[in-house]
Amino acid sequence: MSIGGVSIAPASLDQAVQDALEHAHRHDSTCLRFTNTWCIVLADRNPGYKALLNASGENFADGRPVADAVAKKGGMDDAHVRGPSFFEAVLDRGRLTGTRHFFYGADDETLARLVTVINQRYPGAIIAGRLAPPFGTAEELCAPELLERIAIAKPDLVWVGLGTPKQDIVATRIAEDLGLTTAAVGAAFDFVAGTKSVAPLWMRRAKLEWAFRFLSEPQRLWRRYTVGIYEYERIMWRERHRVA
Repeated sequence: MSIGGVSIAPASLDQAVQDALEHAHRHDSTCLRFTNTWCIVLADRNPGYKALLNASGENFADGRPVADAVAKKGGMDDAHVRGPSFFEAVLDRGRLTGTRHFFYGADDETLARLVTVINQRYPGAIIAGRLAPPFGTAEELCAPELLERIAIAKPDLVWVGLGTPKQDIVATRIAEDLGLTTAAVGAAFDFVAGTKSVAPLWMRRAKLEWAFRFLSEPQRLWRRYTVGIYEYERIMWRERHRVA
């Protein structure tokens, strides 16, 4: 279904996890993306980004407002597929299917801590490799020598944590060029590694995770949670008005 002009898969977390593992073991060039209000706003501003989101792969409802809109349209109890929760659920369930994971993004220290946590929390999870790329544009992060390092590891699922919208572009390109399933999961590496704080469960249940993140990183996220929220509501009003 379409939310703000972006196609979103109406799925629960459990359905999304099962879907990801099936794609991973088929090696069918599928990119999985996690869409929040900021993604909707950026897509509205940038036709090229919107085209990328709608052209291939699957977009799940990561942000609570997007998930609520999907659930309302689809008559679902819950359509929230929170990126970090999805990341951990796939790592957990992937142990049963022998899924090979590759981590692309962040920095060497974060990735090292991430691997340590995963080995402790999900013993038996197969980590095929990891790569903290140099800072660069989306095109530079898809350089042949970098993609070759991923391919050599022979993963089933490549996790990309580079920030929106860059990670969506890079993850889509990796899926297409290497014939692998990819998932663009934003700050999930940092949350699981413990390099960034996670909102308490009560705040997540109260749909206040955005406020926790805003207060944790106001300088970086102020635009997303002020201007971005206003623009998202404007887009949704426009969509409702068109329907009416």
